[in-house]
Amino acid sequence: MKLRIHHFFDIIRDFGKKEKLKPHPYGHSYHKVAKAIWNNPNLKIKIIAECDDICDGCIHLKDNSCDDVISHRKDFKYKEKFNDFLDRRIMKACLINKDEVFNPIQLCKKTRLYLENILWIYEGNDPEHTLSRKKSVISGLKEYSEKHNFNIT
Repeated sequence: MKLRIHHFFDIIRDFGKKEKLKPHPYGHSYHKVAKAIWNNPNLKIKIIAECDDICDGCIHLKDNSCDDVISHRKDFKYKEKFNDFLDRRIMKACLINKDEVFNPIQLCKKTRLYLENILWIYEGNDPEHTLSRKKSVISGLKEYSEKHNFNIT
């Protein structure tokens, strides 16, 4: 599986929020990727910095690029540029290099670094939203580690 690192942490967050894994109106494969991660802690995930397996089928995927826009930030108009920004910060904070391969358990063990740097990673977003994300990621990590019987540390 090929995955952007911010997508991995979005999935862990949604596990913590107990989000239903169902198809999205955009047609992307988020629900399929999340189910694969939920069910297989040994899944091989290659970290990439471009459109990934979640983008498959998305109505916003044009020529291997995302044309979706965001409105919650004044410094970014396009979702892809914002996601590039997030991925760079998360990879730096979590000591992850592009094209490295991990399984979900190994990535979960990087969550401590992600959480320690979350305010910097999402700098420019509403701090309340970022702190809510942090709580959901912690809950999701707990859910996932209990399901697959591993220690987070």
